[in-house]
Amino acid sequence: MTLAGFVPWDKDSAKKYVAKGYWTGGNLGDTIEAPVKATPNKVAIIAEDGRKVTFAELKLKADRVALKLREMGLKQNDAVLIQLPNWPEFIIAYYGILRAGLIATLTVPQFRSIEVRHLAKLTDAVAIIVPKEFGKFAYPQMVKEILPDVPKLKHVLVAGDPVPDGTTSLTQVMETPLEKKYPADYLNQFKQKGTDVAQILHTGGTTGLPKGVPRTHNDYILASSVFGKHLNYTPSAVALISLPVALNASLMRAVGFLAVGATIVMNTSTSAEAMAKAAHRDRVTHTLMAPTNVVDILNFPDLNKYDLSSLRHIMCGVGYLAPDLLKAFRQKIPATCSITRGYGMAEGPIILMDHDEPFEKGFYTLGLPCCPEDEYKIIDTNGNEVPHGQEGELVTRGPHVFRGYYKNPQENAISYTTDGFFRTGDIAIRDRYDGYMITGRIKEWIRRGGMTIVPVELEEPLLKHPKVENVAIVGMPDPRLGERTCAYIKPKAGQTITLEEVTSFLATQGLATYKLPERLELVDIMPVTAHDKVDKKLLRQQITEKLKKEGNH
Repeated sequence: MTLAGFVPWDKDSAKKYVAKGYWTGGNLGDTIEAPVKATPNKVAIIAEDGRKVTFAELKLKADRVALKLREMGLKQNDAVLIQLPNWPEFIIAYYGILRAGLIATLTVPQFRSIEVRHLAKLTDAVAIIVPKEFGKFAYPQMVKEILPDVPKLKHVLVAGDPVPDGTTSLTQVMETPLEKKYPADYLNQFKQKGTDVAQILHTGGTTGLPKGVPRTHNDYILASSVFGKHLNYTPSAVALISLPVALNASLMRAVGFLAVGATIVMNTSTSAEAMAKAAHRDRVTHTLMAPTNVVDILNFPDLNKYDLSSLRHIMCGVGYLAPDLLKAFRQKIPATCSITRGYGMAEGPIILMDHDEPFEKGFYTLGLPCCPEDEYKIIDTNGNEVPHGQEGELVTRGPHVFRGYYKNPQENAISYTTDGFFRTGDIAIRDRYDGYMITGRIKEWIRRGGMTIVPVELEEPLLKHPKVENVAIVGMPDPRLGERTCAYIKPKAGQTITLEEVTSFLATQGLATYKLPERLELVDIMPVTAHDKVDKKLLRQQITEKLKKEGNH
Protein backbone atom coordinates (compact mmCIF):
# COMPACT_ATOMS: atom_id res chain seq x y z
CA MET A 1 0.00 0.00 0.00
CA THR A 2 1.39 3.41 -1.02
CA LEU A 3 0.78 6.16 1.49
CA ALA A 4 -1.03 9.17 0.05
CA GLY A 5 1.32 12.13 -0.15
CA PHE A 6 4.45 9.97 -0.25
CA VAL A 7 6.74 10.15 -3.30
CA PRO A 8 8.16 6.65 -3.86
CA TRP A 9 11.52 5.83 -5.40
CA ASP A 10 11.60 5.17 -9.11
CA LYS A 11 11.42 1.45 -9.95
CA ASP A 12 14.92 1.21 -11.47
CA SER A 13 16.60 2.70 -8.41
CA ALA A 14 14.53 0.55 -6.06
CA LYS A 15 15.49 -2.62 -7.95
CA LYS A 16 19.16 -1.63 -7.90
CA TYR A 17 19.14 -0.96 -4.15
CA VAL A 18 17.48 -4.31 -3.46
CA ALA A 19 19.84 -6.19 -5.79
CA LYS A 20 22.91 -4.68 -4.14
CA GLY A 21 21.65 -5.58 -0.67
CA TYR A 22 21.06 -2.06 0.58
CA TRP A 23 17.33 -2.61 1.02
CA THR A 24 16.51 -5.78 2.91
CA GLY A 25 12.76 -5.44 3.12
CA GLY A 26 13.02 -5.48 6.90
CA ASN A 27 10.82 -3.71 9.41
CA LEU A 28 12.13 -1.14 11.89
CA GLY A 29 9.84 -2.52 14.58
CA ASP A 30 11.55 -5.90 14.26
CA THR A 31 15.11 -4.59 14.72
CA ILE A 32 14.87 -5.25 18.47
CA GLU A 33 13.92 -8.92 17.98
CA ALA A 34 17.48 -10.26 17.75
CA PRO A 35 18.74 -8.73 21.04
CA VAL A 36 15.47 -9.71 22.75
CA LYS A 37 16.14 -13.34 21.83
CA ALA A 38 19.89 -13.20 22.51
CA THR A 39 19.99 -11.12 25.70
CA PRO A 40 16.42 -10.65 27.03
CA ASN A 41 17.55 -9.63 30.51
CA LYS A 42 20.19 -7.17 29.40
CA VAL A 43 19.42 -3.50 30.09
CA ALA A 44 18.32 -1.77 26.90
CA ILE A 45 17.49 1.69 28.29
CA ILE A 46 18.68 3.63 31.32
CA ALA A 47 16.68 6.75 32.21
CA GLU A 48 18.10 9.93 33.67
CA ASP A 49 16.37 9.12 36.96
CA GLY A 50 17.98 5.66 37.10
CA ARG A 51 15.03 3.60 35.81
CA LYS A 52 16.06 0.63 33.68
CA VAL A 53 14.27 -1.27 30.94
CA THR A 54 15.53 -4.63 29.70
CA PHE A 55 15.22 -5.77 26.10
CA ALA A 56 12.47 -8.21 27.09
CA GLU A 57 10.58 -5.42 28.86
CA LEU A 58 11.06 -3.10 25.89
CA LYS A 59 9.43 -5.57 23.51
CA LEU A 60 6.66 -6.51 25.95
CA LYS A 61 5.70 -2.91 26.67
CA ALA A 62 6.02 -1.88 23.02
CA ASP A 63 3.68 -4.71 22.02
CA ARG A 64 1.19 -3.61 24.64
CA VAL A 65 1.23 -0.11 23.17
CA ALA A 66 0.75 -1.63 19.71
CA LEU A 67 -2.19 -3.74 20.86
CA LYS A 68 -3.83 -0.81 22.62
CA LEU A 69 -3.53 1.43 19.55
CA ARG A 70 -5.17 -1.27 17.46
CA GLU A 71 -7.90 -1.74 20.08
CA MET A 72 -8.56 2.01 19.86
CA GLY A 73 -9.45 1.49 16.22
CA LEU A 74 -6.32 2.80 14.52
CA LYS A 75 -5.90 1.36 11.04
CA GLN A 76 -2.94 0.48 8.83
CA ASN A 77 -0.71 3.48 8.10
CA ASP A 78 -2.53 5.78 10.51
CA ALA A 79 -0.19 8.38 11.97
CA VAL A 80 0.58 8.70 15.68
CA LEU A 81 2.31 11.87 16.81
CA ILE A 82 4.91 11.44 19.59
CA GLN A 83 5.90 14.46 21.63
CA LEU A 84 7.84 13.01 24.54
CA PRO A 85 11.15 13.99 26.12
CA ASN A 86 14.13 11.62 26.27
CA TRP A 87 12.34 9.13 28.49
CA PRO A 88 12.15 5.35 28.07
CA GLU A 89 8.47 5.91 27.23
CA PHE A 90 9.52 7.55 23.96
CA ILE A 91 11.40 4.47 22.76
CA ILE A 92 8.66 2.10 23.96
CA ALA A 93 5.94 4.12 22.21
CA TYR A 94 8.05 4.45 19.05
CA TYR A 95 8.53 0.70 18.66
CA GLY A 96 4.90 0.11 19.66
CA ILE A 97 3.70 2.34 16.83
CA LEU A 98 5.95 0.58 14.31
CA ARG A 99 4.93 -2.88 15.51
CA ALA A 100 1.27 -1.93 15.07
CA GLY A 101 1.77 -1.11 11.38
CA LEU A 102 1.32 2.60 12.04
CA ILE A 103 3.43 5.65 11.20
CA ALA A 104 5.40 7.46 13.90
CA THR A 105 5.28 11.24 13.49
CA LEU A 106 8.08 12.64 15.63
CA THR A 107 8.28 16.05 17.21
CA VAL A 108 10.42 17.68 19.87
CA PRO A 109 9.13 18.70 23.32
CA GLN A 110 9.96 22.34 22.57
CA PHE A 111 7.21 22.62 19.96
CA ARG A 112 4.02 24.36 20.97
CA SER A 113 0.51 24.65 19.58
CA ILE A 114 1.37 26.16 16.19
CA GLU A 115 3.86 23.46 15.25
CA VAL A 116 1.98 20.55 16.83
CA ARG A 117 -1.32 21.54 15.19
CA HIS A 118 0.41 21.80 11.82
CA LEU A 119 2.11 18.38 12.08
CA ALA A 120 -1.10 16.73 13.27
CA LYS A 121 -3.01 18.19 10.31
CA LEU A 122 -0.26 17.43 7.81
CA THR A 123 -0.05 13.75 8.72
CA ASP A 124 -3.76 13.28 9.54
CA ALA A 125 -2.66 12.05 12.96
CA VAL A 126 -5.28 9.91 14.69
CA ALA A 127 -3.50 9.75 18.05
CA ILE A 128 -0.94 11.79 19.98
CA ILE A 129 1.34 10.80 22.86
CA VAL A 130 2.50 13.57 25.21
CA PRO A 131 3.90 13.91 28.73
CA LYS A 132 1.60 15.04 31.50
CA GLU A 133 4.13 17.74 32.24
CA PHE A 134 7.70 18.53 31.22
CA GLY A 135 9.62 21.72 31.83
CA LYS A 136 6.60 23.08 33.75
CA PHE A 137 4.51 22.94 30.55
CA ALA A 138 1.14 21.18 30.56
CA TYR A 139 1.02 19.30 27.26
CA PRO A 140 -2.50 17.81 27.65
CA GLN A 141 -3.92 21.34 27.93
CA MET A 142 -2.17 22.33 24.70
CA VAL A 143 -3.59 19.25 22.96
CA LYS A 144 -7.08 20.08 24.29
CA GLU A 145 -6.81 23.54 22.75
CA ILE A 146 -5.84 22.27 19.28
CA LEU A 147 -8.32 19.36 19.08
CA PRO A 148 -11.14 21.45 17.53
CA ASP A 149 -8.80 22.27 14.63
CA VAL A 150 -7.71 18.66 14.09
CA PRO A 151 -10.92 16.60 13.82
CA LYS A 152 -9.10 13.36 12.94
CA LEU A 153 -7.10 13.48 16.19
CA LYS A 154 -9.29 11.26 18.37
CA HIS A 155 -6.95 9.72 20.95
CA VAL A 156 -4.64 11.32 23.50
CA LEU A 157 -2.21 9.15 25.44
CA VAL A 158 -0.40 10.75 28.37
CA ALA A 159 2.83 9.66 30.05
CA GLY A 160 2.49 10.35 33.76
CA ASP A 161 -0.28 9.68 36.26
CA PRO A 162 -2.94 10.65 37.06
CA VAL A 163 -3.99 11.66 33.57
CA PRO A 164 -6.65 14.26 32.70
CA ASP A 165 -10.20 13.17 31.90
CA GLY A 166 -10.69 12.09 28.31
CA THR A 167 -7.11 10.84 27.92
CA THR A 168 -5.46 7.44 28.23
CA SER A 169 -2.61 6.66 30.61
CA LEU A 170 0.42 5.44 28.67
CA THR A 171 1.81 4.05 31.93
CA GLN A 172 -1.26 1.90 32.46
CA VAL A 173 -1.18 0.71 28.86
CA MET A 174 2.42 -0.46 29.29
CA GLU A 175 1.54 -2.32 32.51
CA THR A 176 -1.70 -3.96 31.34
CA PRO A 177 -1.16 -7.55 30.03
CA LEU A 178 -3.11 -7.13 26.80
CA GLU A 179 -0.96 -9.83 25.21
CA LYS A 180 -2.97 -12.48 27.09
CA LYS A 181 -6.01 -11.70 24.91
CA TYR A 182 -4.26 -12.37 21.59
CA PRO A 183 -2.21 -15.07 19.84
CA ALA A 184 1.56 -14.61 20.03
CA ASP A 185 1.75 -13.76 16.31
CA TYR A 186 -1.26 -11.42 16.30
CA LEU A 187 0.69 -8.26 15.41
CA ASN A 188 2.40 -9.90 12.44
CA GLN A 189 -0.69 -9.32 10.31
CA PHE A 190 -0.14 -5.57 10.55
CA LYS A 191 3.56 -5.59 9.66
CA GLN A 192 4.51 -3.00 7.04
CA LYS A 193 6.73 -3.74 4.05
CA GLY A 194 10.22 -2.31 3.67
CA THR A 195 9.01 0.20 1.09
CA ASP A 196 6.29 1.55 3.41
CA VAL A 197 6.73 4.77 5.36
CA ALA A 198 7.81 3.98 8.92
CA GLN A 199 8.05 7.49 10.30
CA ILE A 200 7.77 11.13 9.45
CA LEU A 201 10.55 13.31 10.81
CA HIS A 202 10.36 17.10 10.79
CA THR A 203 12.60 19.84 9.53
CA GLY A 204 12.29 23.59 9.03
CA GLY A 205 10.08 24.83 6.20
CA THR A 206 10.14 27.95 4.04
CA THR A 207 6.78 28.96 5.50
CA GLY A 208 8.07 28.74 9.04
CA LEU A 209 6.15 25.58 9.80
CA PRO A 210 7.91 22.21 9.97
CA LYS A 211 8.08 20.09 6.83
CA GLY A 212 7.40 16.37 7.02
CA VAL A 213 10.26 14.06 6.01
CA PRO A 214 8.94 10.54 5.32
CA ARG A 215 11.45 7.73 5.85
CA THR A 216 10.75 4.14 4.87
CA HIS A 217 11.71 1.02 6.77
CA ASN A 218 14.22 0.22 4.03
CA ASP A 219 16.03 3.52 3.96
CA TYR A 220 16.11 4.07 7.73
CA ILE A 221 17.33 0.57 8.54
CA LEU A 222 20.07 1.14 5.98
CA ALA A 223 20.96 4.58 7.35
CA SER A 224 21.18 3.43 10.97
CA SER A 225 23.10 0.24 10.11
CA VAL A 226 25.61 2.01 7.82
CA PHE A 227 26.10 4.63 10.50
CA GLY A 228 26.59 1.90 13.10
CA LYS A 229 29.08 -0.08 11.03
CA HIS A 230 31.05 3.07 10.25
CA LEU A 231 31.36 3.90 13.93
CA ASN A 232 31.79 0.30 15.16
CA TYR A 233 28.62 -0.16 17.19
CA THR A 234 28.93 -3.31 19.34
CA PRO A 235 26.74 -4.98 22.02
CA SER A 236 29.18 -3.81 24.70
CA ALA A 237 28.51 -0.15 23.91
CA VAL A 238 26.67 2.19 26.27
CA ALA A 239 25.44 5.18 24.30
CA LEU A 240 24.35 8.48 25.83
CA ILE A 241 21.39 10.12 24.03
CA SER A 242 21.10 13.73 25.22
CA LEU A 243 19.90 15.65 22.18
CA PRO A 244 16.14 15.17 21.60
CA VAL A 245 15.57 11.63 20.38
CA ALA A 246 12.91 12.95 17.98
CA LEU A 247 15.75 14.49 15.95
CA ASN A 248 17.22 12.33 13.22
CA ALA A 249 20.78 12.33 14.58
CA SER A 250 19.67 10.99 17.97
CA LEU A 251 17.00 8.61 16.67
CA MET A 252 19.31 7.00 14.13
CA ARG A 253 21.82 6.33 16.89
CA ALA A 254 19.21 4.96 19.29
CA VAL A 255 17.83 2.59 16.62
CA GLY A 256 21.32 1.50 15.59
CA PHE A 257 22.59 0.84 19.10
CA LEU A 258 19.49 -1.06 20.19
CA ALA A 259 19.59 -3.19 17.02
CA VAL A 260 23.04 -4.57 17.93
CA GLY A 261 22.03 -5.19 21.55
CA ALA A 262 23.76 -2.17 23.08
CA THR A 263 22.44 -0.05 25.94
CA ILE A 264 21.24 3.53 25.52
CA VAL A 265 21.24 6.12 28.30
CA MET A 266 18.54 8.78 27.90
CA ASN A 267 19.13 12.27 29.29
CA THR A 268 16.67 15.14 29.13
CA SER A 269 19.41 17.65 29.92
CA THR A 270 22.31 18.54 27.64
CA SER A 271 24.25 20.48 30.26
CA ALA A 272 27.92 19.63 30.68
CA GLU A 273 27.30 18.49 34.24
CA ALA A 274 24.39 16.22 33.28
CA MET A 275 26.36 14.61 30.45
CA ALA A 276 29.46 14.14 32.61
CA LYS A 277 27.35 12.70 35.44
CA ALA A 278 25.70 10.18 33.09
CA ALA A 279 29.04 9.17 31.56
CA HIS A 280 30.47 8.62 35.03
CA ARG A 281 27.48 6.77 36.48
CA ASP A 282 26.62 4.51 33.57
CA ARG A 283 30.12 4.01 32.11
CA VAL A 284 29.12 5.57 28.80
CA THR A 285 31.24 4.56 25.81
CA HIS A 286 29.62 6.59 22.99
CA THR A 287 27.87 9.92 22.77
CA LEU A 288 26.78 12.60 20.30
CA MET A 289 27.53 16.25 20.87
CA ALA A 290 26.44 19.42 19.13
CA PRO A 291 28.90 22.35 19.05
CA THR A 292 26.91 23.79 21.98
CA ASN A 293 27.79 20.78 24.11
CA VAL A 294 31.48 21.01 23.18
CA VAL A 295 31.62 24.66 24.26
CA ASP A 296 29.84 23.82 27.53
CA ILE A 297 32.31 21.01 28.27
CA LEU A 298 35.24 23.36 27.59
CA ASN A 299 33.79 25.87 30.06
CA PHE A 300 32.79 23.33 32.71
CA PRO A 301 35.15 23.79 35.69
CA ASP A 302 34.23 20.54 37.48
CA LEU A 303 34.85 18.11 34.63
CA ASN A 304 37.76 16.50 36.48
CA LYS A 305 35.39 15.37 39.25
CA TYR A 306 33.92 12.76 36.90
CA ASP A 307 35.49 9.56 35.62
CA LEU A 308 35.21 9.67 31.83
CA SER A 309 37.68 6.88 31.17
CA SER A 310 34.95 4.63 29.72
CA LEU A 311 34.44 6.97 26.72
CA ARG A 312 35.55 5.35 23.47
CA HIS A 313 33.96 7.55 20.85
CA ILE A 314 32.34 10.98 20.54
CA MET A 315 30.43 12.05 17.46
CA CYS A 316 30.49 15.82 16.86
CA GLY A 317 27.74 16.91 14.51
CA VAL A 318 24.48 18.90 14.32
CA GLY A 319 26.37 22.01 13.20
CA TYR A 320 29.78 23.41 12.35
CA LEU A 321 32.56 22.94 14.88
CA ALA A 322 35.58 25.18 14.43
CA PRO A 323 39.00 23.47 14.35
CA ASP A 324 40.30 25.47 17.33
CA LEU A 325 37.37 24.28 19.46
CA LEU A 326 37.95 20.72 18.31
CA LYS A 327 41.63 20.91 19.28
CA ALA A 328 40.78 22.31 22.72
CA PHE A 329 38.12 19.63 23.20
CA ARG A 330 40.61 16.92 22.31
CA GLN A 331 42.66 17.95 25.36
CA LYS A 332 39.65 17.68 27.67
CA ILE A 333 38.67 14.09 26.97
CA PRO A 334 40.52 10.79 27.53
CA ALA A 335 43.29 10.08 25.04
CA THR A 336 41.69 6.70 24.33
CA CYS A 337 38.48 8.37 23.09
CA SER A 338 38.21 8.93 19.34
CA ILE A 339 36.28 11.80 17.75
CA THR A 340 34.29 11.76 14.53
CA ARG A 341 33.03 14.86 12.76
CA GLY A 342 30.03 14.45 10.58
CA TYR A 343 27.31 15.98 8.47
CA GLY A 344 23.76 14.80 8.12
CA MET A 345 20.13 15.83 7.98
CA ALA A 346 16.65 14.42 8.44
CA GLU A 347 16.40 14.08 4.65
CA GLY A 348 19.06 11.37 4.71
CA PRO A 349 22.54 12.48 3.59
CA ILE A 350 25.39 11.30 5.83
CA ILE A 351 29.05 12.30 5.49
CA LEU A 352 31.49 11.16 8.16
CA MET A 353 35.19 11.25 8.85
CA ASP A 354 36.46 7.79 9.74
CA HIS A 355 36.99 7.70 13.48
CA ASP A 356 40.35 6.00 13.02
CA GLU A 357 41.73 8.68 10.71
CA PRO A 358 44.61 10.82 12.04
CA PHE A 359 43.04 13.36 14.32
CA GLU A 360 44.67 16.32 12.60
CA LYS A 361 42.85 15.35 9.41
CA GLY A 362 39.58 15.70 11.24
CA PHE A 363 40.20 19.41 11.75
CA TYR A 364 39.81 20.05 8.07
CA THR A 365 37.28 17.63 6.64
CA LEU A 366 33.87 16.22 7.38
CA GLY A 367 34.90 13.15 5.46
CA LEU A 368 33.29 11.01 2.76
CA PRO A 369 29.86 9.45 2.19
CA CYS A 370 29.10 6.45 4.40
CA CYS A 371 27.34 4.34 1.79
CA PRO A 372 29.11 3.21 -1.41
CA GLU A 373 25.98 3.87 -3.45
CA ASP A 374 25.68 7.49 -2.25
CA GLU A 375 26.31 10.10 -4.91
CA TYR A 376 27.37 13.67 -4.09
CA LYS A 377 28.04 16.65 -6.36
CA ILE A 378 28.82 20.30 -5.82
CA ILE A 379 27.00 22.44 -8.37
CA ASP A 380 26.76 26.09 -9.36
CA THR A 381 23.54 28.10 -9.73
CA ASN A 382 23.07 26.69 -13.24
CA GLY A 383 23.25 23.10 -12.03
CA ASN A 384 26.71 22.44 -13.42
CA GLU A 385 29.30 20.60 -11.35
CA VAL A 386 32.03 23.00 -10.16
CA PRO A 387 35.77 22.29 -10.43
CA HIS A 388 37.59 20.78 -7.45
CA GLY A 389 38.28 23.42 -4.81
CA GLN A 390 35.40 25.74 -5.73
CA GLU A 391 32.30 26.36 -3.64
CA GLY A 392 28.82 25.39 -4.72
CA GLU A 393 25.64 23.76 -3.47
CA LEU A 394 25.94 20.20 -2.15
CA VAL A 395 23.44 17.84 -3.83
CA THR A 396 23.00 14.12 -3.25
CA ARG A 397 21.03 10.97 -4.07
CA GLY A 398 21.23 7.43 -2.79
CA PRO A 399 19.41 4.55 -1.08
CA HIS A 400 18.87 6.35 2.23
CA VAL A 401 18.19 9.85 0.87
CA PHE A 402 14.46 10.61 1.09
CA ARG A 403 12.29 11.09 -1.98
CA GLY A 404 10.37 14.23 -1.11
CA TYR A 405 8.66 16.24 1.63
CA TYR A 406 5.31 14.88 2.71
CA LYS A 407 2.32 16.41 0.90
CA ASN A 408 4.46 19.32 -0.28
CA PRO A 409 4.71 19.29 -4.10
CA GLN A 410 5.69 22.98 -4.21
CA GLU A 411 8.72 22.38 -2.01
CA ASN A 412 9.61 19.18 -3.83
CA ALA A 413 9.58 21.01 -7.17
CA ILE A 414 12.51 23.16 -6.05
CA SER A 415 14.29 20.61 -3.84
CA TYR A 416 15.57 18.31 -6.58
CA THR A 417 17.74 18.74 -9.65
CA THR A 418 16.52 17.51 -13.03
CA ASP A 419 18.60 14.34 -12.61
CA GLY A 420 17.08 13.52 -9.21
CA PHE A 421 19.67 14.88 -6.79
CA PHE A 422 18.37 16.39 -3.54
CA ARG A 423 19.43 20.00 -3.04
CA THR A 424 20.72 20.28 0.53
CA GLY A 425 20.78 24.08 0.52
CA ASP A 426 24.28 23.95 2.01
CA ILE A 427 27.35 25.46 0.38
CA ALA A 428 30.26 23.02 0.27
CA ILE A 429 33.74 22.53 -1.13
CA ARG A 430 35.84 19.44 -1.87
CA ASP A 431 38.67 19.77 0.61
CA ARG A 432 42.37 18.93 0.42
CA TYR A 433 41.62 15.39 1.59
CA ASP A 434 39.11 14.93 -1.24
CA GLY A 435 36.35 14.98 1.33
CA TYR A 436 33.72 17.63 1.96
CA MET A 437 33.48 20.76 4.06
CA ILE A 438 30.34 22.81 4.59
CA THR A 439 31.19 26.50 4.28
CA GLY A 440 27.80 28.19 4.45
CA ARG A 441 24.07 27.97 3.73
CA ILE A 442 22.01 29.03 0.80
CA LYS A 443 18.95 28.98 3.02
CA GLU A 444 18.38 31.64 5.62
CA TRP A 445 17.53 29.23 8.38
CA ILE A 446 19.07 29.93 11.75
CA ARG A 447 20.63 26.97 13.60
CA ARG A 448 20.49 27.58 17.33
CA GLY A 449 22.08 24.75 19.32
CA GLY A 450 21.01 22.15 16.78
CA MET A 451 17.45 23.51 16.46
CA THR A 452 16.23 25.18 13.27
CA ILE A 453 14.56 28.61 13.24
CA VAL A 454 12.99 29.94 10.04
CA PRO A 455 12.98 33.78 9.90
CA VAL A 456 9.61 34.10 8.20
CA GLU A 457 7.77 32.44 11.09
CA LEU A 458 8.85 35.40 13.27
CA GLU A 459 8.69 38.10 10.63
CA GLU A 460 5.09 37.47 9.57
CA PRO A 461 3.51 37.91 13.01
CA LEU A 462 5.80 40.84 13.89
CA LEU A 463 4.63 42.73 10.81
CA LYS A 464 1.18 42.71 12.41
CA HIS A 465 2.46 44.41 15.56
CA PRO A 466 1.01 47.94 15.79
CA LYS A 467 4.46 49.47 16.40
CA VAL A 468 6.33 47.65 13.61
CA GLU A 469 6.75 48.96 10.07
CA ASN A 470 9.31 46.45 8.83
CA VAL A 471 11.30 43.57 10.29
CA ALA A 472 14.13 41.25 9.33
CA ILE A 473 15.20 38.23 11.37
CA VAL A 474 18.82 37.13 11.00
CA GLY A 475 21.20 34.82 12.75
CA MET A 476 24.01 36.30 14.78
CA PRO A 477 27.10 34.25 15.62
CA ASP A 478 27.34 32.71 19.05
CA PRO A 479 30.38 30.73 20.27
CA ARG A 480 28.22 28.30 22.25
CA LEU A 481 25.00 27.82 20.30
CA GLY A 482 26.34 28.49 16.83
CA GLU A 483 23.76 31.17 16.21
CA ARG A 484 21.18 33.21 18.07
CA THR A 485 18.26 35.16 16.70
CA CYS A 486 18.50 38.90 16.13
CA ALA A 487 15.51 41.01 15.14
CA TYR A 488 16.08 44.13 13.04
CA ILE A 489 12.99 46.32 13.32
CA LYS A 490 12.04 49.62 11.74
CA PRO A 491 9.36 51.08 14.04
CA LYS A 492 6.43 53.06 12.73
CA ALA A 493 6.75 56.84 12.84
CA GLY A 494 6.72 58.17 16.37
CA GLN A 495 6.94 54.67 17.86
CA THR A 496 9.61 52.66 19.63
CA ILE A 497 9.63 49.05 20.79
CA THR A 498 11.63 46.96 23.27
CA LEU A 499 12.94 43.41 23.09
CA GLU A 500 10.60 42.45 25.91
CA GLU A 501 7.62 43.70 23.91
CA VAL A 502 8.79 41.72 20.88
CA THR A 503 9.27 38.43 22.73
CA SER A 504 6.04 38.81 24.74
CA PHE A 505 4.09 39.43 21.54
CA LEU A 506 5.60 36.42 19.77
CA ALA A 507 5.03 34.20 22.80
CA THR A 508 1.30 34.92 22.57
CA GLN A 509 1.37 33.53 19.02
CA GLY A 510 2.21 30.05 20.36
CA LEU A 511 5.81 29.91 19.11
CA ALA A 512 8.42 27.75 20.78
CA THR A 513 10.55 29.67 23.27
CA TYR A 514 13.87 28.81 21.62
CA LYS A 515 12.75 30.65 18.46
CA LEU A 516 12.25 34.01 20.14
CA PRO A 517 14.73 36.83 19.32
CA GLU A 518 17.51 37.36 21.82
CA ARG A 519 18.60 40.75 20.55
CA LEU A 520 16.82 43.75 19.03
CA GLU A 521 18.32 46.31 16.68
CA LEU A 522 16.20 49.34 15.80
CA VAL A 523 16.85 50.94 12.41
CA ASP A 524 15.60 54.04 10.65
CA ILE A 525 16.14 52.54 7.21
CA MET A 526 15.96 48.84 6.31
CA PRO A 527 18.74 48.11 3.78
CA VAL A 528 17.64 46.53 0.50
CA THR A 529 19.32 44.76 -2.40
CA ALA A 530 19.16 45.70 -6.07
CA HIS A 531 16.08 43.47 -6.29
CA ASP A 532 14.37 45.52 -3.59
CA LYS A 533 14.61 42.75 -1.02
CA VAL A 534 15.83 43.27 2.52
CA ASP A 535 19.60 42.82 2.45
CA LYS A 536 19.91 40.20 5.18
CA LYS A 537 23.50 39.46 4.22
CA LEU A 538 24.41 43.04 5.08
CA LEU A 539 22.44 42.88 8.33
CA ARG A 540 24.24 39.69 9.35
CA GLN A 541 27.54 41.39 8.61
CA GLN A 542 26.53 44.42 10.67
CA ILE A 543 25.52 42.45 13.75
CA THR A 544 28.65 40.29 13.48
CA GLU A 545 30.86 43.38 13.43
CA LYS A 546 28.90 44.94 16.28
CA LEU A 547 29.35 41.82 18.42
CA LYS A 548 33.09 41.83 17.70
CA LYS A 549 33.38 45.43 18.87
CA GLU A 550 31.44 44.54 22.00
CA GLY A 551 33.79 41.63 22.62
CA ASN A 552 31.03 39.05 22.31
CA HIS A 553 32.37 37.18 19.32
